[in-house]
Amino acid sequence: MAMCGQMWVAGLAAGQEREEEVVANLATGRALFCVTKDGIVVAMVHTPAPSADAGARAPAVVELRGGRIAILLGAVEWVLPASGKDPVRLDAELPRLMGGAAVETPKSAEMEMATDIEAIGIRLLERLREVAANLHRKIDLRPDEPLLELLLAGNAPNYGPEVWRLSYRMVQDPLKGDFWRTRVLRPQSVQLYPPEKGQPRTILEVVYPPDAAGPSLAELLMSSDPRVARIRTGDAAMGRAVEKIAAGESHKSETAPASEFLRAALTAVVPQESPLVFGVISERRGVEWALAPPEPAEKVQQPSEPGAPTLRKKRP
Repeated sequence: MAMCGQMWVAGLAAGQEREEEVVANLATGRALFCVTKDGIVVAMVHTPAPSADAGARAPAVVELRGGRIAILLGAVEWVLPASGKDPVRLDAELPRLMGGAAVETPKSAEMEMATDIEAIGIRLLERLREVAANLHRKIDLRPDEPLLELLLAGNAPNYGPEVWRLSYRMVQDPLKGDFWRTRVLRPQSVQLYPPEKGQPRTILEVVYPPDAAGPSLAELLMSSDPRVARIRTGDAAMGRAVEKIAAGESHKSETAPASEFLRAALTAVVPQESPLVFGVISERRGVEWALAPPEPAEKVQQPSEPGAPTLRKKRP
């Protein structure tokens, strides 16, 4: 994916130089979820893709109604130089897009939950199709490589904690010469939590690009790495919480020590220059950020040259 991501971004930039084609800036990194006894611990880490150094940004985080959060990875920002308009920021637009969808948490059947998630996914699909339709150059993406990922996490009354992953893929059809029609497909929805019966309940991790270099943070946090082990063994409550998570019973671990351990461990293993977002979603208190995400900008200045960075927010 690292190489495919590079070809994709380079292809978009080259298209802009020739015909003022659309340029997409990627949100790259890792999103982690750990469902505890009465909360969902969430963390996002920005790990730039080698090719996306010009416009790559951290995973985009948006709070939705009903105590739910959305995380966007992939083609989050779209620049259409020929239009004279500001870049399209899907994360900044997401709350407005959700205004017409049934974002309130369902109150009963599991089927209602799936329908609710589908409604959210279709709203975003419609907007993504609008901007991606401006892409007329051939882009080399693998068939299984998503253009955009939408992660949804929250606590549903009479249902419990949930984490969903919606993957948006695209196809291109040749029309004439080097002119292609780009179509974004209906998102593929996967429920990451709760898992299938009998499957372990532990730390979930989603990475974009999918085959980005580097070890899995979820595995690293449960490993014997001395930076992590020192934190785990320094507090008895943390140690018990980690044992539950490692045994595939994260939902039985106490939220406070599990959250404290994960934050401390991530801070220890994530490079200081990598933006880190960390928080807990609880049924009683909603979303509480220990390390808050940057606010989506309502208006972003147009880059002065092709591929110029437009988002450079770093962790303090």
